[in-house]
Amino acid sequence: MPTTAPTIGKDIDSWCTRCKMVLAHTIETVANGRVTRVHCNTCGGQHAYRASAPGTGTGSRARASRANGARAAAKPPRDYATLLRGRDPATARAYALNERFKDGELIKHPTFGLGVVTVLRDGNKIEVMFADGSNKTLIHRR
Repeated sequence: MPTTAPTIGKDIDSWCTRCKMVLAHTIETVANGRVTRVHCNTCGGQHAYRASAPGTGTGSRARASRANGARAAAKPPRDYATLLRGRDPATARAYALNERFKDGELIKHPTFGLGVVTVLRDGNKIEVMFADGSNKTLIHRR
């Protein structure tokens, strides 16, 4: 499957140095076909492009630790259809920044539609899986 070259102005997932999470960013600079600078769509911070969190890359240290059996326990994959099985979408709560959500709760987002909370992060962030298979990090408890 052919991949398209990165284009300035397109969105890409990157590690945000300010938010300390992999979030959606907008590409600012491309050099030699590689993304070099981005800005975070959540906090607006500008920084070098980082495809993953520090320490999770595929460098020699990461390969060595995996070779030594220091793998993290993998979570079982969760897909949208499985998460919705046996649940009534009419019970979904409307998403709002000031609401509190629990793991596994159904939410109705005004832009992304029906989603399921899959992870609680940092006390005020949640990861939500939506029908298109995307996982979005959203703010709650503000």
